Amino acid sequence: MKQRVSAIAFSLAISLAAPVYSAEQESPSQPESTENFDAQEAWQEFEDVFRLFYAYSDRSDMDVETLLERAKAFASQSTNREQFRKILHQTALTFSDPHFIVGPFDDTDYSIIPTGLDIATEYRDGQFYIADVRAGSAADKAGLRPGWKIISADGIPMAQAVTKPYGDLLPNPTPKQLNYGAMLAVSGLRNQARELVFSDDRTKRKLTLAPTYDYSKEVREGPLLEITRAGDTDNIGVIRINNALGNNDLIAAFDQAVENLSDTKAMIIDLRNTPSGGNTEVARSIIGHFVQETRAYQVHEIPSIEREFTVPRRFIEQVKPRNQQYKNPVIVLSGRWTGSMGEGLVIGLDAAADAYTIASDMGDLLGGLSNFTLEKSGARMDLGTETLFHVDGTPREDYIADMPLASSDRDANGNDPAMDKALQHLGQSNSAR
Repeated sequence: MKQRVSAIAFSLAISLAAPVYSAEQESPSQPESTENFDAQEAWQEFEDVFRLFYAYSDRSDMDVETLLERAKAFASQSTNREQFRKILHQTALTFSDPHFIVGPFDDTDYSIIPTGLDIATEYRDGQFYIADVRAGSAADKAGLRPGWKIISADGIPMAQAVTKPYGDLLPNPTPKQLNYGAMLAVSGLRNQARELVFSDDRTKRKLTLAPTYDYSKEVREGPLLEITRAGDTDNIGVIRINNALGNNDLIAAFDQAVENLSDTKAMIIDLRNTPSGGNTEVARSIIGHFVQETRAYQVHEIPSIEREFTVPRRFIEQVKPRNQQYKNPVIVLSGRWTGSMGEGLVIGLDAAADAYTIASDMGDLLGGLSNFTLEKSGARMDLGTETLFHVDGTPREDYIADMPLASSDRDANGNDPAMDKALQHLGQSNSAR
């Protein structure tokens, strides 16, 4: 047993040395079922990896042990790898953590959020409402707005639709699990259109929306970033990053953007379209433009080291200055489509560069991501293996912006609330263009 766990640890060490992404897994062909498949052995392998490496296995907002026991009972009845993989996939979803997913995926699985999400939801008083709408997405173009009540998803009333992603694993879901299920439900199945019914207090609306990944693909194939100017005299620079924090080409592109905007009196860095994670090389390259000395930007802990060897490991990541230096005020915008490395950039720019942050709740992708292949089942598991903190000790997922917003991408009137607040904070009146 000890020898097998050590081999996993060696694999993890290689994974952490590479760029780390939180994007959804690709969909390779499914592993073939084998006559020798043993569900009990496959479950034990999954549980061993989960208990050793998942940095958030001691969650206080859910009954982890009861959930695992129930999932084990269902998984142990699997007769082939695909049945087993489906139970693991549903088990991961119950943790309401976009960084904990099990694939490879097929078109019977729900879109992975936040990459495959265009409607953020809110659960209150036993009902489900739109909390925010991803700017530029199919939902945004259809005119959906925060505050609308969600009636049904693909013909299923929301009370039932929100538990469907979990199969039979959650007889008594928590409010957090219900809301996570709502986001899965309105996102729909992978690469499939969705039929959604809403009420805006005046009328009921039935809409068919394109698959969420259509817009994700559009963003991925578009420019790495966009440069605009805002303010009464175009004296405010705006850099919007388009889900490219895992692309090292962004380093040079951002360098050029800072140089192009060097004459501005303030800079707005828009991270509201970065749901799919990234790597620390890109993040440090960005922060480096806004610090004049070596500064700490994030704190890491690796719980598996203490679990296996009883020796805690905690370290601080630092960033060094880079040219071109920008010394004027910096504002950072973020929201529900700011995920993983995007969230790290927000707290890093706050801590190291004294940036002013404006945000709604962010993506809450827990920890630093690692990837595992489970040999007994052929499943691939992504999960957070590091806990991450602001340098002041606040867990990254609990960070509250200097100016908190209810919604960041769109408000009830379809306006851009975060950008409007940023310009007001800078004493400007007109929007970016």
